[in-house]
Amino acid sequence: MNLHASPTFVLDRAGVETASDLGYRPLLWRVALVFAIAMTAAVTAVVTAPFSVAAEMDPDLARLLRAMVGIKAIIALAATGLLLWRFGHPTSRPVAIGYGVAICVSIAALAWLWGLASIPLGALLFYGGLAGLVLVGRFDSGLSAPSSLTPLNRRMRCAGQGRSELTSPPSVR
Repeated sequence: MNLHASPTFVLDRAGVETASDLGYRPLLWRVALVFAIAMTAAVTAVVTAPFSVAAEMDPDLARLLRAMVGIKAIIALAATGLLLWRFGHPTSRPVAIGYGVAICVSIAALAWLWGLASIPLGALLFYGGLAGLVLVGRFDSGLSAPSSLTPLNRRMRCAGQGRSELTSPPSVR
């Protein structure tokens, strides 16, 4: 491996594969995602159960904190729904694995937070997993708009032709 390659080298190459190159099977990928999420939640719940401090807390505080974990679970459920939708379209293997790892980190954090042990670290992991989803989405060629449609490229094209984007509409080809 090149010592000067970027840390996201694998994701940078991910957009050049076509659907036929990927051996794309949407149902298999969706089932794998649901299985990975379920296993992550189960294993994390079992591993973190001995560290639970919910029994030692004031019942009202524990109820409030668990309600906040429930709100985070709704966010994770929405993110999972978006991933299930995304896996219905061709996706490269590195991007799909990145999505799976990121959502599993958030799900593991939810299972950890449910025990109310080390809440700041659990929250950091939860939001880190969501940030990972955004980072992986940045390299997902199936989510990006064509470069000609971005506002910056439109402005640069208009400036190169000596006209303003606001005064002259782009020509239709």
